[in-house]
Amino acid sequence: MYKTMLMLTLPVAVTLITGTTTKPPSSGEVIPPQPVAAEVRSINVLSDNGSVDRAAYASVAKAWGAVTLDLRLGPTFAALNPDASDDRPTNFKPESKECKLSFANRTNPYELGKDGCVTDTDYWSDSGQVAYAPDDPANDPGLDRIQVFAYYNHVYALSPRLDYASGKPHPDPQTREKYYKSMLGHYPQHPVAMVRNYGMLQNEALVVYREGLIGVAGTQTSRAGNERPYPGIMLPANKVPTAIAVTAENEFAVVTVWDTDTLKGQLAVIAIEAKYIPFHTWPYMSLPNQGSFSDLKLLGYVDLPMSAPTSVAAASNGWWGGPSQTNNKVLSQIDLKDAGVRKSLAGTEVNWGGIIALNGYAIVASKSENKIAFVDLSPLFQYVRDSYLSSEESFQNTVATRGSGPGKWPLTFAEKPEITPTVVSEMKVQAPTAVLAGLKIDRWSPDVFKAYAASEDGTLHIFNASSLMARWSWQKKGSLTEMGTMQVGRNPTNMIFTRFSSGSLPDLLPAKSSPDPLNNLIWVTSRGDRRIDGVVTYNGKGAIYRTIKDARMGDPVAASVATRGNILTVADYNGKKIMSFRIGSITDRFGVKYGAGEDGTAPFEFAGEMPVNGHPFAVNSANVN
Repeated sequence: MYKTMLMLTLPVAVTLITGTTTKPPSSGEVIPPQPVAAEVRSINVLSDNGSVDRAAYASVAKAWGAVTLDLRLGPTFAALNPDASDDRPTNFKPESKECKLSFANRTNPYELGKDGCVTDTDYWSDSGQVAYAPDDPANDPGLDRIQVFAYYNHVYALSPRLDYASGKPHPDPQTREKYYKSMLGHYPQHPVAMVRNYGMLQNEALVVYREGLIGVAGTQTSRAGNERPYPGIMLPANKVPTAIAVTAENEFAVVTVWDTDTLKGQLAVIAIEAKYIPFHTWPYMSLPNQGSFSDLKLLGYVDLPMSAPTSVAAASNGWWGGPSQTNNKVLSQIDLKDAGVRKSLAGTEVNWGGIIALNGYAIVASKSENKIAFVDLSPLFQYVRDSYLSSEESFQNTVATRGSGPGKWPLTFAEKPEITPTVVSEMKVQAPTAVLAGLKIDRWSPDVFKAYAASEDGTLHIFNASSLMARWSWQKKGSLTEMGTMQVGRNPTNMIFTRFSSGSLPDLLPAKSSPDPLNNLIWVTSRGDRRIDGVVTYNGKGAIYRTIKDARMGDPVAASVATRGNILTVADYNGKKIMSFRIGSITDRFGVKYGAGEDGTAPFEFAGEMPVNGHPFAVNSANVN
């Protein structure tokens, strides 16, 4: 999500800005001030002849802070429109009301509820994290735990808030994890990227910190209190992370890095195990899991055809939609020790045989180098399938040798080179600011698997990714090419899937076909036009079907959709806050329907906002189990 950019740069020489130390945050454990990364006034790492300037590359790679992140995010609305009038509406917001019953830390205040607070045992909520460049970078790590949606006591809490059900949410409790302190020498500071899946539920975010720590940040229920330590990896000092993505069922994470020794861009590939909350998940490394992470293993690096990768997205073509797909069994009840179960999982029947991925890919962009690249992850998925499913002997050996050291499963790329992912395509795209990889299409979809790259000028490039993802005879296939383009807002800094479908779409899809909210329905956050566009695509064409603007939203740079309700939460960078919008109507379990807007007929409404102690640049959440 973080981009090297050319438009807002000074000469190649890097000007440093030193960090400052201010008073510690008002809550959370105070830690001794740590050295703050120098900031830069230019993030251009290329010389006039297009080669990489070594001194600039090293300085920009290590820089972090509000000024540096602002540059990486690219031009604001004010920079692109210095004399523009303000045409933003002030959208309707429902009144926030007080609830004093149990679980009031979830629903006080609340915004929807026909009868007010009534004691009830039915509940659900979404909790997660907001990452930000803190006002006090020496003492505030820049990660808080938040709630973006809740239903308790017959009422809905729709406005974002700190998640006090988790204890002290500022800073996030997992930034005070002693295991991470032992790895770093101090508690984690300064996140540069984080990710949660739009495919299978991912209880815990994967968070990448400036100094190379890859750790996790969860919710109140993402693991039991004694399930320690939290998993973590420290990248070598010369491997500087810039972005992170995860495949559709949390099998692998991929992290873009700048190698400050070789001036080479790489993709770090990490195998994932998630055995906590055992009722919901498989306890096997690199098989589908629900993101309560127990172990991470760095398999190696893939050299990229770029020096300064700035954004990444990933996908895989396995899918488990829940117990209805597997004879009412959750993952933990599907016993891989049973040879018959393994045979079903290795088969060609969609329900069982479709759970474990055959293929996957990553799309990587470098803004300053005007490039994107596609990386085929299929060798990894074939390795996983063969290891677990090919024979009794292979399964037993895989389980018995599972471990972190040399010779332990999964083997590293150095130990087993044939499993190394490969770069299969490199394309020229002008100043790519964000990328996205389609995860799933409907059984009857007439469309293909898509990948997307957005350019700073607002061009959305649409690619046919079916050659990397299609696995069933009914799925359309084609070569890895650009299918077409469309126009969205300027400087689109973030793209996500809508997660929920939508009505009132343009006449773009074939008659009687449904959109795929994990493939061709996306939200595009455009910093340069301070708006968020709902976009639908079909083959190589696209159209905007909804645009969200609000007088309270001045600098949107990223967004996220809650898993349990159609709530769009936005990070407002220079507004130093997050804000939420309710999209469409909500019907509660008693059949009461709550339409959006003052008269209940609007496509969306403003749900509320929450101040942040700094400049937020990433936000996401997951269902609280």
